[in-house]
Amino acid sequence: MPLGEFANTTTVRCTPPLLDEALFSKTGGYQPGRYCGLGSFEDGTTCCFPCPIQDYLYPPEWKQQLRVPNYLSILSVILCCFLLLSFAVLPASHTHRHYLSVGLLFPVLFISLSFVIPVAVDPHMCYDEITPNDMRSSHSCAWTGALVALGGLGCAIWVFLRSLWLHIRIFWDRDLGRKFKWGSIIVGTVVPLIFLIALLAATGFSFRMGQTCLPNHENAIVTFWAWLVSFAIAGFLLQVVTTGYCIYIYVRSLRRERQRQSDNSIQRGEAIAKVETWKYVKNMFLLQWRNILVSIFTIVGSIAFFIVFWTQDSKLGHVFNDPKNIKPVKTWIICLTLSRGDKEECRKYVKNFTVPQETVLTSLILASLVGIEIFILLFRVSMLRAWRDLLKSLFYRAHRGRPPTPELTSLDLPPSPRKR
Repeated sequence: MPLGEFANTTTVRCTPPLLDEALFSKTGGYQPGRYCGLGSFEDGTTCCFPCPIQDYLYPPEWKQQLRVPNYLSILSVILCCFLLLSFAVLPASHTHRHYLSVGLLFPVLFISLSFVIPVAVDPHMCYDEITPNDMRSSHSCAWTGALVALGGLGCAIWVFLRSLWLHIRIFWDRDLGRKFKWGSIIVGTVVPLIFLIALLAATGFSFRMGQTCLPNHENAIVTFWAWLVSFAIAGFLLQVVTTGYCIYIYVRSLRRERQRQSDNSIQRGEAIAKVETWKYVKNMFLLQWRNILVSIFTIVGSIAFFIVFWTQDSKLGHVFNDPKNIKPVKTWIICLTLSRGDKEECRKYVKNFTVPQETVLTSLILASLVGIEIFILLFRVSMLRAWRDLLKSLFYRAHRGRPPTPELTSLDLPPSPRKR
């Protein structure tokens, strides 16, 4: 073969760091997660960005920063397990356990576990040089994605149920019985599982950002994000209505109490009744202030998580997979081409088409902190006293269970002291 023809057959169509898609398999991993469509030629050559693309978007310390949410989640898992064990072992009078609190703890634990698993496994994010792993090619991805879905939707649903319970108790002044209890348990358990099945069938999970898998971009709005945000907003709005009602009763009771001295006996009796109503509402409100903070944390975390990762997927997919929209990344691509893939030199051009690393990291940390936040809100000092009493009781029983020390007889005399 002539030297010229040999050179033409070995010509690399894609300039570094781009890679020719034809060199890689069409099966395995998350194929739609490839960032291709860059530098396509008339002969059909398609160039793709290496996986993971975040290595080109963010500085080298980004990988270490991503470990922060993972290590925070280890603490979250420990604290959640402590609360669950306390609820299971200690008396209710010391833990103030409630089925709505126990139900909320499980999805919180699932979210924390989804960030802890990568610490032990350290999964490979990429199936090959241009393809990210998905739930079929990585067991770690399958587990972390499923735990994120169950945990995220479960948290939003259980917070909504807690807000609904408080709203009915205060606003409608009704005592909820066993029907609401078992209905809540069924809804809080079955509904997240239904959405998980829908996610697995229509959307799937893959490595989107970091070592915890998230729902893929396709159909994710319908099967996951819309429901997550909807339940979070519904729970928050119910909490706002309940809180507003408490404030209204408080203001009205103050006005009635000021008029009590000048009213006749009938009006005075009505005013006293209003004041008593406020005292009842106030007690209920003060006992449930934790639920107010839980609902706030949930809606902030859910919406922030949705906005950050949906925006990131949309921006990157929009500019990388459609040659018509390549203009925002043109300068960056030219820089990488001229510098033959110098990440540091060209990273200053990525601001227009990606989410800042601080924003991504903050959203991940917010998700990993949910276990610590719930622990702070549900923990009571009486739990420590109850654990102390329980351990003392167990120690006392174990001590009493030992064989008694035999009494001294004439044959068991204590040793005589040494003479000096």
